[in-house]
Amino acid sequence: MGVMKVEKNVLERLYRRYAKAVYLYLYSLCHDHALAEDLMQEAFLKALGALELSETAVLPWLLMVARNMYFDVLRKDRRLMPHDGNGEDRYCRDAAAEGTGRAGKEGNEILDKLIRKERNQLLYRTIQKLKSTEKEAVVLYYFTGLSQEEISRIMGVTYGNVRVILYRAKKNLKKLLDGEEMMSV
Repeated sequence: MGVMKVEKNVLERLYRRYAKAVYLYLYSLCHDHALAEDLMQEAFLKALGALELSETAVLPWLLMVARNMYFDVLRKDRRLMPHDGNGEDRYCRDAAAEGTGRAGKEGNEILDKLIRKERNQLLYRTIQKLKSTEKEAVVLYYFTGLSQEEISRIMGVTYGNVRVILYRAKKNLKKLLDGEEMMSV
């Protein structure tokens, strides 16, 4: 009974620490809240059987498991093909609303927060316009904090290919964001 309680505590800690990152990654692939939630839960169930993983290797492993599960589901049901929808849900809105940086004086705090939120939401919407491989690499690198080598293992491409994908994604993001600025002027 003591071992089961320890495993449960470890799994709960892993879930609290990584659930948002795994969910955001899956949602960026499928754009379906329910499917992303289901796959995330299945990935954590698989983690239950592999709790001996070191803390540093958990997130890349969970993301790789989640990715493989998504592609298995996709092969079985082609109706789930990713689309360019603008659907958002609470995790994505929360992630887009989170900003970093120092707020100005107390009177400007709300305005600073609104500006950061708007900028982050624009960035989120723009990322959704990237090619699927570029979007996947950007989410893994910038939002989950994985190294390029870890991303190469998850995506099944070479380290050099990840570097090229990220370079092109940044270039395309800049082009898209510059276009957004021109449209809003």
